[in-house]
Amino acid sequence: MPEGMCRAPSQQAFLRAVKEHPDALTLKCHAYRNLTDVAAKLAGWADWTTMTTRPTEQRIADDLDLALSTVKRWIRWLRERGLLGVVEEGTTVRFRRGTRCGLDDDGLGNRAAVWVLCVPAVEQDAPDMCTDKTTTEPPSCTSRRGVQEGPTHAREERSSPRRQNRISTTNEAAATPGTRKHALQIAQNIHDESATLRRLSPWYIRHLTRVFVAAGWTAADVLHALDHQPDGAAWTYTWTSRDQIRNVSGWVRFRLSAWLDEHGRPFPGKSQRLAAAAAQLRAERAALQERFDEMRARRVGGPVELPPRLSRAEALAAPPVAEPGDTSGPGEAYRAARAVLEAKRLQREAERLRWLAS
Repeated sequence: MPEGMCRAPSQQAFLRAVKEHPDALTLKCHAYRNLTDVAAKLAGWADWTTMTTRPTEQRIADDLDLALSTVKRWIRWLRERGLLGVVEEGTTVRFRRGTRCGLDDDGLGNRAAVWVLCVPAVEQDAPDMCTDKTTTEPPSCTSRRGVQEGPTHAREERSSPRRQNRISTTNEAAATPGTRKHALQIAQNIHDESATLRRLSPWYIRHLTRVFVAAGWTAADVLHALDHQPDGAAWTYTWTSRDQIRNVSGWVRFRLSAWLDEHGRPFPGKSQRLAAAAAQLRAERAALQERFDEMRARRVGGPVELPPRLSRAEALAAPPVAEPGDTSGPGEAYRAARAVLEAKRLQREAERLRWLAS
């Protein structure tokens, strides 16, 4: 057991001690995330009675999708600060060429390192847990059943390797809207889409955008608000590179504060405004269609029935049909005028014939 440390009473106490360590609070967001992920994996594999853990470094790297050197770095970081006590160093069997017996084989083969989860002794309310400065190997290390179930050997390969992400999915439809998981999925989408906000962890982004997500905003709405003001004008940038932003969280708070009213409630986002405009347009179209239907219903005689279409020859040959009592046909004055015009046409035709004969 490291000096000034004691066995952690629970996995939560160990994780809390790691997150609240003064050196951990000075790390950058991505380094802090990797450290807490490695610590969570160590705590997840810990025995509840002895608080000893023995996952292989390669297993942690595969589960977290991290490089093996990164996992070794953060385990060394925990050991140097006393948060991990060494129960057993990992062993590697070296074989003599041409033989099956190892030079330093103890009969157990390659063995993974065993650590014990530790917390500062001054922070614990139960001093009896801090009096024991030694720990024994967990029972799973000596039984044959434990060797089969746990990653006992350092170079043991799993039959079905898999990658487990801390955020299971980024699909917004996978979680119930309004829940913390749904807000975390939106924050993950913002983290992946924005190169500037990629310097923050998804959990911190969820904290910064919790009010807007609760109001129904999407990831696209948040990104649009970071680049535009509520009146539609684009924000002006006084820096040439995103690396010049020293306080990314303060920059996000300032941009999003313009989208809050005097009571601290968010304005409608871009998607909400577009949905409201589309609903208003549909309502206006429905009102116009209803008004048009009423006008057609009020017309005298109802809708006009068009006669069947005739060809040009049929239309010229067909005489005009006058319905009984219809006074809209040609009158006597019209017939007299047509007779005068026909006489003049015949007179001009006779004069043309006489001219041709002479």
